[in-house]
Amino acid sequence: MTQTHRPARPSIQLILGLLALLLAFCFKGGLTAPPSISETLATTGFDTKAAIGRLTRILGDERPHPVDSPANDLVRERILREIKTLGYTPEVRDDFACRGSKRFGGMSCARVRNILLRAGPSGGGAALIASHYDSVPAGPGAGDDGAGVAATLEIAARLAGRKLSKPVIFLITDGEEVGLLGATSFVRKDPWAKDVSFPINMEARGTGGPAIMFQTSMPNGRDIAALTAMPVRTIANSMAADIYRTLPNDTDATEFLGKGYDVVNFAFINPVARYHTPRDSLAYLEHASVGHMGGAALAALEGHLAAKPEANAPEAQVIYSDVLGRFMLVLPVAVGYALLGFGLLAALFAYVRSGPTGAARAMLAPLVALLVAGGVGFGALWLIDQMRVESQWWFATPMAGRALVYSSGLLGALLALWLCRGIVATRVLAGAWIWVTGLFLALSIVSPGSMILAAPSAGIAGIGFLLTATKVDRGLLLKTFGLAAAFVLMVFILPALDFAEVGLGLGLGWAFGAVGALLMLCALVPVWQPNTKMAGVSFLTLVVVSGTLVWAVFAKAYSPDIPRPLNVQHLHGGEAENAWVLGPGDEAAPSPMQAIAPFKLAPLKNGDGTRVHATAPVPTGATVPARIEILSETKSAEGRILKLRVLPPGADEVVLSIPKEAQVRRLSGGANGEAGGVDFDKPQGLGLRCVGRSCVQWDLEVTLGTTPASWITFATVRGLGPEATPLIKARPPWASPVQGGDKRVTNQSQKI
Repeated sequence: MTQTHRPARPSIQLILGLLALLLAFCFKGGLTAPPSISETLATTGFDTKAAIGRLTRILGDERPHPVDSPANDLVRERILREIKTLGYTPEVRDDFACRGSKRFGGMSCARVRNILLRAGPSGGGAALIASHYDSVPAGPGAGDDGAGVAATLEIAARLAGRKLSKPVIFLITDGEEVGLLGATSFVRKDPWAKDVSFPINMEARGTGGPAIMFQTSMPNGRDIAALTAMPVRTIANSMAADIYRTLPNDTDATEFLGKGYDVVNFAFINPVARYHTPRDSLAYLEHASVGHMGGAALAALEGHLAAKPEANAPEAQVIYSDVLGRFMLVLPVAVGYALLGFGLLAALFAYVRSGPTGAARAMLAPLVALLVAGGVGFGALWLIDQMRVESQWWFATPMAGRALVYSSGLLGALLALWLCRGIVATRVLAGAWIWVTGLFLALSIVSPGSMILAAPSAGIAGIGFLLTATKVDRGLLLKTFGLAAAFVLMVFILPALDFAEVGLGLGLGWAFGAVGALLMLCALVPVWQPNTKMAGVSFLTLVVVSGTLVWAVFAKAYSPDIPRPLNVQHLHGGEAENAWVLGPGDEAAPSPMQAIAPFKLAPLKNGDGTRVHATAPVPTGATVPARIEILSETKSAEGRILKLRVLPPGADEVVLSIPKEAQVRRLSGGANGEAGGVDFDKPQGLGLRCVGRSCVQWDLEVTLGTTPASWITFATVRGLGPEATPLIKARPPWASPVQGGDKRVTNQSQKI
């Protein structure tokens, strides 16, 4: 490439490229909007209007309906009526179930009543269409998981009277919100569980957005084959599945995976601020999202039904991603490695052939882009955290945070180009792609699925770099293959970045900005000249960063539609130990509530560590303390085996906090441990929970050490008494109960 040494102003192409990049990163969520309900009906046969009609009837007055509550009984009866109307004969499985967790240190128990029905022939190889009908105490659960229930019933309606090649079981579980108890009961005890081969689970973590297929089994070849067999706008990528596997989040699919089934798991997740709140209601539920999830699940089912059995054939592991929701690209893992390796070697080839000038600078430039973008973004977010009291300041105005982190990314890319002044553009671009391919190959060690995001573009870039050895004009190659590779890279990574922002929040925005800087560098080099003066555009970008920082500092954090999660707990620990406790988190009380009670962040006696709390009167209608009766005790040299009965009269929920000193080695629920249990490898603090009316007499069996320790019982009644009225009225309209909601809690210590 011929170089000129006279400094040139940035070209119109470069300036337009800068603007287009910033806009693309800020508005990338629009790339994967769910299809309209008419498109879903036309492509999949899923009738969203019918599904929403059933959901409206099922939710009735939209009261919260947690497991084993009178409200949940009513919801269950309405579901059963809808099923019978479709011509099916449903069955209800009634079970007291417990599920322990080593990772979370504890066990949850409740009485669950799963709803089941089936279609098609008897026997094995069945698809399982799964959702759950219980809600959290704070919200009506229109999205989580009313949408899944509505989709389940609409799929059942589509299959009614149809001759099927394989069985289809419909499972609407209970008790998902308190520890996947319905799914646990199903896989452990239900006679139909042995017939299942392919569960399709539907969930929600918000009230809208595209339905994402975010979890599969491993290996995943059959899962993805079923998912892609029919024409449907599926949103999915294998990196998201890898990441989700490492997170502490669980859905009913966790239990299905533990059974060894093939699995696909769907959910829509926008906006997270409405998740498990009163805003998870029919008024906020986006019908297109329900249709998208139901249509995708129906298409996966049809793919499973159409698949022919492969006798003794090993299942493949594949990497996959949707392409803007239009179709799925599926590749063998080996092809991902091959494309990234080819792109890396071709970039190294072009890099070495680009002459002696600037070899070190061109290789360092992408690192500079990453460090500047990440450093500026991290510093800006830290400054915002120091200046704002809100823990999730981006909730109501996410665009302010996006503009900040991605303008920081743009600044990093521009400074990298400034560092490369005078260096042939082919070398600069090759250096950027060496970093892209190298980073994704390194990432593949922990997330093989991540390769799908960069492998196709690496192949395109690699072809362009190899062609630089021919007589074809390098400038033309640079623009053609460089822009094409950058475009394909953006097509795959921008939607993935958007899902990461929605799911993880902007607390990690600095990392998103750093990724953006590297992508922007790949896109800018093809329209950049080595003699371009970068000072002016870099300064303007710095002004944009500063402006978006000011915007983020003063932007509205919460709104009535996107509320702050804020529960009021009335804690009762005796005449001198009564407190109003705010949560979750340690964000300060809103000023109207602070005017009612002098809240402060301080340690809470017999509570949950350091909390925002204020002195309160004795609660009206609080439960009497739960007591623990020792029914039997067996001693040995290794410790004790206790059969216990927990009695929390009048409580909606009871929690036992067991200290590490108790040295618990095994927990079992039920009089003889028949409800399920968990073993612990080492002593740790534990939390046990029983939810619902059936916990009025909760039997446990515990294997523990010889030395007695102080256990704390927390007996909960949902809702607050009249003494809380001034405080509740002072809660701003932009704040809302979440998860367990407002409640009265009575605690007491007991030596066990």
